[in-house]
Amino acid sequence: MRNRWIATGIIIGLLGSCSATGARLDTTGPATTETDCPHDGEPMAAAKLYIEHNVTDADTGVHGLFGGDGWELFCLRSPSGELLLRVTPNGPLGELGLADLFFESREPPNNEYPIDQLRERFPAGTYEASGIDVEGTNWVGSARFTHAIPAAPIITAPELSDDEEQIDSLVNAGSPSVEWQSVTSDLSGAAIEITGYEVIITSIDDEDPDGWSVPVFDIHVPSTTTSVVVPDGFLSSGTSYELEVLALEPSGNQTISVGFFRVP
Repeated sequence: MRNRWIATGIIIGLLGSCSATGARLDTTGPATTETDCPHDGEPMAAAKLYIEHNVTDADTGVHGLFGGDGWELFCLRSPSGELLLRVTPNGPLGELGLADLFFESREPPNNEYPIDQLRERFPAGTYEASGIDVEGTNWVGSARFTHAIPAAPIITAPELSDDEEQIDSLVNAGSPSVEWQSVTSDLSGAAIEITGYEVIITSIDDEDPDGWSVPVFDIHVPSTTTSVVVPDGFLSSGTSYELEVLALEPSGNQTISVGFFRVP
């Protein structure tokens, strides 16, 4: 799966430590960093924490999105109160403050980091977010986190290749249809509510290492929809593409099926 970024966000590894120029990212726990994280304040614009499972690549991670404008401090706590994340931008970045904060954990293979282990390490419940903006205002938010992970959306059209390095599935340019089967259960087979699907088509061959111009078709559709027509003119001859179909449930957890095709 290709990385999807939010331009105003910052990507942080929840399952390991990391650092970035101009910011200090502290994931060491509550020993010395808990005291300056506020416990009350104005409500955040958004607070989301959810599981993303890639059934094709057999890997799983935790993603988060927290709305704000000008963070100079951001904290995230587990349902038990453990400090999971603390972010403080410094220098010129600290003067500007961070806007909406989006992160993706790393997504280790399920045979190394099983889903049951992720569920154990990240219990279901309410995760409390808090922060202070550059004006000194405290902000708080509550993210509902569940363990309901949709089963895989089965893509029925177009025919896809599994290997990005050996793409033998051909799709004519124009306005082809992407089709998939409805998802009605979770990974264990229990009934699940699906709130919608997302379809993403990304050009593999186009390169723009320092920009954002790689062609991407990305659309959300209602849960009653199981097909999408690709807009005429999006696909280019002689180009390879990655196709993702995501099934989403009410708390935001999502499961991805991935395949590849080429336009001759």
